[in-house]
Amino acid sequence: MAMSGGPDPGIWGLERRDGRLHLDGHDLTALAAEYGTPLHVASARILRERCTGMRAAFASYPGPVSIHFSYKTNPVAGVLRVMHDTGLGAEVVDGYELWLALRLGVPAERIVFNGPNKTDDELRAACAAGVGLIVVDALAELELLAPVAAESHRQVPIALRLCPDVVPRGMNISSLTGSRRNQFGLDAPSGELAEAIGRAARDPHLRLAGMMAHIGSGIHDLGSFRDTVERLLDAQLQARAAGAEPWLLDIGGGLGTERSHQLTTLEMLGYLGLGRMPRPHRRGDERLMAHYAGVVTSAVVDGCRRRGVPVPELVLEPGRALVSDAQVLLLTVGAVRERRGVGRFAIADGGAMTVSMMFLSEYHAVLLVNRQAPDDGRTSLFGRLPSPMDVVYRNCPLPRLAPGDVLAVMDAGAYFTSTATNFGGPRPGVVLLEGPEARLVRRRETYEDLARVEITLS
Repeated sequence: MAMSGGPDPGIWGLERRDGRLHLDGHDLTALAAEYGTPLHVASARILRERCTGMRAAFASYPGPVSIHFSYKTNPVAGVLRVMHDTGLGAEVVDGYELWLALRLGVPAERIVFNGPNKTDDELRAACAAGVGLIVVDALAELELLAPVAAESHRQVPIALRLCPDVVPRGMNISSLTGSRRNQFGLDAPSGELAEAIGRAARDPHLRLAGMMAHIGSGIHDLGSFRDTVERLLDAQLQARAAGAEPWLLDIGGGLGTERSHQLTTLEMLGYLGLGRMPRPHRRGDERLMAHYAGVVTSAVVDGCRRRGVPVPELVLEPGRALVSDAQVLLLTVGAVRERRGVGRFAIADGGAMTVSMMFLSEYHAVLLVNRQAPDDGRTSLFGRLPSPMDVVYRNCPLPRLAPGDVLAVMDAGAYFTSTATNFGGPRPGVVLLEGPEARLVRRRETYEDLARVEITLS
């Protein structure tokens, strides 16, 4: 979040030259002029740094570590290709993402197929491709998969998604996926998990590889990962008792970023309903990824030692932690108005259709790109839709804006492109910065793109 006096662009790897913001040596104002706005700009350099950083953080883990990027977090093919080039696999949640991973050349055995409502066709495609792991989310899915696996004439490796009932501290309801109150995974107290373990262990066409859990997004409460590992290891023991030989543990994703703070439920309600900005949160987590790896490693190693079982292969499905700060969203200001006794308003060319409110966080700083000026009060920034819900940021500390100003919404790499809609017009393009080259990897949609599925216009 932009603080009074303006944040230092350097914390995102940006610098000002002659008053204009540059990323990886590229003038963002010039990119906005060349490609138009709204426009996403992604840094291949930062993407590689985050991917190699995650691998390095787990270097001390005493077993294999398999890292699969969460496609739902940022499904732009050009971004995904950079991440796969560093050695990451894919975690997909639907048939399109599975198709995209295979189209990008990801080896099938390096794909984890997740998701809470896989169709029969999707399961057949996964089995036919030979994906490395299918994560089963419910008993009904296990029943659906069993005959499909039998038709494939091979043992299909699966993991059972456990509902661990772990709720990280400081989160809002929309970001929790590990609670029993939510729709994900197999519940242990009700007996669902035990029944699924028994069925999977008995089925000759399924190979129970291990357990999986995912507890949320934007997490800083690292102790919640320790609690999750404990519940997963208990489930692994159940699987062993049922005759299975699990060899992996999938702890999902969910790690936050160093500059992010997930709004609590009360903070989110106050922000959305009353426009109240939360108080700035100060944390000493500049090495969050390393601390996360240390907590997970010690939890698995200690937990296995206490249970007398070997250390499993560790499967990770990171998303936000790898891409959030590697991408910015450029917007151009149109109308600017000030209402006495109310405040200042600015309307940009992107809002609800380009800015992700899926996991509202405190971290979406807004920076003035095309000129340098001190913050001067607060401005509520909206998109161009005729709706009060088309919010980019309420009461954001900003300089006084003028029509034509270009703004950068920071930390736009997670969920912005995946949740963008056509409500308001074509979705924006994406430019990838690769050294001295700025390459368009996703073009802006056209009106023809939007109308292509309209049969009556054919």
